[in-house]
Amino acid sequence: MHVTARRFTLRAAASFIGALAALLLLEGILRLLPVHESLHKLPVNDENPMMRFRPNRQFTFSTGWNFSLVNEVRVNDHGFISDFPYDRDATSPLLAVIGDSYVEAAMVRFSDTCAGSLARALAPAGRVYAFGVNASALSQYVAYAEYVRETFRPDGLVIVVTDNDFDESLLNDNSLPGYHYFVETDGQLVLRRKDFAPNLPRELARKSALARYIALNVRGATGGGRLTPMPDGRKLLLAGTPVATDPERMSGSKRVVDTFLRMLPGMAGLEPERIAFVVDGLRSHLYHDETLAIAEGTYFDIMRRYFMGKARGAGYEVLDMQPEFVRHYEAHGQRFDWPHDYHWNALAHSLCSAAVARSRLLSLAFGDTGAARERNTPARGA
Repeated sequence: MHVTARRFTLRAAASFIGALAALLLLEGILRLLPVHESLHKLPVNDENPMMRFRPNRQFTFSTGWNFSLVNEVRVNDHGFISDFPYDRDATSPLLAVIGDSYVEAAMVRFSDTCAGSLARALAPAGRVYAFGVNASALSQYVAYAEYVRETFRPDGLVIVVTDNDFDESLLNDNSLPGYHYFVETDGQLVLRRKDFAPNLPRELARKSALARYIALNVRGATGGGRLTPMPDGRKLLLAGTPVATDPERMSGSKRVVDTFLRMLPGMAGLEPERIAFVVDGLRSHLYHDETLAIAEGTYFDIMRRYFMGKARGAGYEVLDMQPEFVRHYEAHGQRFDWPHDYHWNALAHSLCSAAVARSRLLSLAFGDTGAARERNTPARGA
C-alpha cells in the first residue's frame, strides 16, 4: 500500500508539473501573438463618475481564435479611443460623436471610423471628438452628453443608436457596473449611476495572455449573424438582440426613448436641431429581400421606427442608415460587417461619415465650407 501510494503521488506530481509546463509554454507562445488586450476600464465612482479607459496607452485588438481581425488602438489623454488628444480649451467648432462599441470601434483603424474620417476631413477648420465605450446605451449617452457639455462645450452632437440601446438602458440585476441607467422613481424614469471597481481576479487575468485569449479571442468573438427560430417556424437571421416583442419589454423601451429625448437637450446644452441621430439598419437582414421581410415586426424594427418618429417629431435630425446600406449593397454587393464580428466595418463607417457630412447639423456646427469639403469625399465602394 505504501509503494502504491508513493507511485500515485509521483504520478500526480508528474502530471501537475507536465500540465503546468504546458500552460507556461502556451502562455509564452501567446505572448508572441496578437492576443486581444484589455481596454482597462477605469473605476467609476464619485471621483471619476464617467466610464472611460486608462489614458495614454496603446493596445492590440484582435478577434477570433485565429486572429482573423487585428488592429492597433490608441487611447488618448481623456481616456477615449482616438489618434489625437482632446483640447478642452480650443475655440474652433466642435462636433462630438457619442455611442457604444460602434463609436469606440476598436476593430477599425481610427482614421477609418465615422468620427475619425470626419475629423480628418474637417481639420483644421473644426474638431470632431469621439466618446464611445462598449456596452453603453441611451441612458449612458445622456450622461456622456452632460460630460461633453461640461468639459468641451460642443457646437453639435451626433449619437449613434443601435439595436441594444433601448431596454438595456433600464437598471436590472444583469446591468453592468460602471454605467448610468434609468430607474423607476415616483412614477418616472430618472438617471442613476452604478459604480464600478475592478477586482483582483480581473486584474490578474488581464496580465495573462492565455486567459485573455480564451476570454476575449475564443469566447468573446461576436458572430456576424445566427439563425433564430420564430414562433411560426421561420428562421430569422439576427446578431445579438432578442426579437421578442412582449408588452412589458416594449413598454419599458418606449418609456426609455421618451425620457431620453426629453432629457437630452438640457443635458447636452444644445437645442434639438443641433443634435443628430445616426440609426443603424437591420444589417443582418438587408442582403436578401426574404430576410428583410421576415425582420419586419421584430423588436429592433419596431423600436428603430418608434425612436426615429419620436425624434423627428421633437425637432432632432435623424440619419437612417437602413436605406443607405440597402442602396450601397444593391450597387456594389459589399457587406457592412464581418462574418466573425457584427460591428460596422470601414465601409459602414464611411457611409456614416458621408451621411453626417450631408446633414443639416454639420452646416450648423461648421458652416458650409467644412460641410462641402466632406460631402466631396465619396464613401468606399461608391
